[in-house]
Amino acid sequence: MRILVRRPPNEALEELSTALLQEGHEVRTEARKFTPDLVIERYAPGHIAGAWFARRRHARYCVIVELPPRRPAPLLERLIWRTASHVLAATIALKQDVAALGVDPEHIDIVPGGVVPERFLPAPFAPARAADTVVLGWIGGGQAPTMIAAPGLSLIVIAGVPPARVPDLLAGIDIALVAEPVPLRLLDCMAAGRAIVAPDRPEVRELLEHERTALLFDPAETGALARAAARLIADAPLRARLGEEARAELELRDLSWRSLARRLAV
Repeated sequence: MRILVRRPPNEALEELSTALLQEGHEVRTEARKFTPDLVIERYAPGHIAGAWFARRRHARYCVIVELPPRRPAPLLERLIWRTASHVLAATIALKQDVAALGVDPEHIDIVPGGVVPERFLPAPFAPARAADTVVLGWIGGGQAPTMIAAPGLSLIVIAGVPPARVPDLLAGIDIALVAEPVPLRLLDCMAAGRAIVAPDRPEVRELLEHERTALLFDPAETGALARAAARLIADAPLRARLGEEARAELELRDLSWRSLARRLAV
């Protein structure tokens, strides 16, 4: 099978294309050099080149959807949804959005993304530091909290760093404070076996369960994040249990790029 991953614009598609190569499939970005059986493209408003190319070459067309599609779909953009033989939506809400555009729900899978678990081994990581020091990692954008100004606590901001550095940075923290619930970032924290504090939102609950694989807090409640973090700071066994359960959940659901590549190649 020949597969075209069209101009990967982000780390997710870059990692997926790597996984496809590891599965033994040929991926080329110069469309004129071959006729693919499958074209994979990340949805971006107004970008229809992948759908147009797939129709011309009579290839299957798969769309990865990580942000809400425009509704109603502009005239040209309807080509994407008429052409798509399969859609990978990051959340249940996005699946519903795509289905509302006329795509058969049977052709829409919920796939939050993936990781390369081997990059996060051995798991769980054992940070090399004094036993009385707790390190928090601020994952994503937004303003890092100030409640960590206390003896024995430190903060690492993991935002805007190259993906290759993420495993090493996560290896150095005890608690992951997730600012923006981007599925790929949550998966990284799960793969690293970190104790996670994240906002209680629908897209987060699709990956994590409160008190079992993470502590979820009400983002509308003042001080809720700080209270959840303080609980984990004071309870090392709880940190270890949540991290182990998060990693086990990721492995049970096989949320890896290699697994996704196998599914796409069928």
